[in-house]
Amino acid sequence: MKIKLARTFLPFDLNVTQDGQTTLSPPTNRSVLPTNNVYTIQDIVFDGRKYKLPGGGGDWSEGEEAQPGSYKSKGDDYKKREQYLDLLRKQKDDALQQGMVSGGQFVPERWEVIMQGGTVTFPSFSLAQQYQEKTKSKGIQKAYIHRVAQREKVEVVAASISKTFLVESVDLIKGVEETGSAFCVAPNHFLTCAHVVAQYDKNNIPSVTNFGTSRKIRLVQGERFYTAEVVAYNLEWDIAVLKAEVDTDVFEINPSVTIGEDIIAIGSPLGFENNVSEGIIGSLGRLVYGYKGAPEYMFVDASIHPGNSGGAVVKEEDGSVVGLVTLIVSNEGMYGLNAALPSSYIIDFLKKNKII
Repeated sequence: MKIKLARTFLPFDLNVTQDGQTTLSPPTNRSVLPTNNVYTIQDIVFDGRKYKLPGGGGDWSEGEEAQPGSYKSKGDDYKKREQYLDLLRKQKDDALQQGMVSGGQFVPERWEVIMQGGTVTFPSFSLAQQYQEKTKSKGIQKAYIHRVAQREKVEVVAASISKTFLVESVDLIKGVEETGSAFCVAPNHFLTCAHVVAQYDKNNIPSVTNFGTSRKIRLVQGERFYTAEVVAYNLEWDIAVLKAEVDTDVFEINPSVTIGEDIIAIGSPLGFENNVSEGIIGSLGRLVYGYKGAPEYMFVDASIHPGNSGGAVVKEEDGSVVGLVTLIVSNEGMYGLNAALPSSYIIDFLKKNKII
C-alpha cells in the first residue's frame, strides 16, 4: 500500500517569512494526527505504535489504555498555543478592520403534508407540493400543506456556542498539555470527557488513583480564560464535570433521541475552539469497548476530529443536548463514524453527583 503525504496547515513552529506569512509544518502521513484526543480505535488497539510529529517538538506517547494515542508537547512547547492564539486574534482584528469578514444565514424549513392516514415531512415547499399532487393521483383529495414552526439553525448554533468552551489541561509535572471541549450543564458546572483532563487506562480502572491531580485546568472562550477543577467523574463512562466561575446559560439535557435526527456537534478540533459541524444520529446502542461497565454509544456522522472530545451533540430542532462526543471509530486517516455518550448516561451521572 502506497502512503501518500500531505501538509497540515496548522503552523506549529510559528516561523514567519519575510512576507509576514507563517510557515507550514513539514509533510506528514495522512494517518498521523497533529494533536490529541478524540482517539481512533487504532490508537487504542495497536500496541507499540510511536509517532513523531515533524516540527511539533513532541511525540505520540502513552495515552488512553496506556497505549499510544495522544500527542503531547515537550517542555514549554505547549505555550506556543498562546502565541498562536495571539496571532489568530491579530489576523481576525485586521480582517474586521478591512471589512473582509462578513456573516451569512441559512434558515432551514420543514413542511408537512397532512392527510388521512398520516403526515409526511419535507425540507421545502416545492417538494411538499409535488407530493401533494401525487396523492391526488392516488385518489386522496384532502391533503393539506403546513409549514412547521422551527427555530432557525443560526439561532440554535449561536445559543449553543455561548455555552461551549475549549478545555486546556496542563500536566504540571511533565509540562505537557491535553486539549478538548466542554459545555455547561448546570450553573458553574461543565461536562467533558475524563480523558480530556487526565490520561488513564480504561482496562485497569481500579488502579487509577489521584485522578486529575497535579493538573492546571482552565476553560477558554475567545480571549477569556477561567480556572477550573474536577469535581466529579466516571472513568468507565469517560465523563467528568468541571467547576468554574463562569456566567453562561445552561444546556437542556434531552434523553429523547431518534435514529436519523439532525444534529450539530460543537467542539475544538485541532485546538480551534467552538467549531460547528452537522450530521445525523446514525445508530444507537453500539458497544465499542469490552471492559466491565462500558456504556453503549450512539454513532453520529458529523465531522469530528481530535480536540472534539467532550463537545456536545446538539439536537438541531430545539438546541438540547443528546450526547457527549467521545471518540472516532475509523480506519487510519478515515473519518465519519463517531461515538458519543447518550444523554441518558449524562443525566444519570449528573443526578448521582447531585449536580442537577
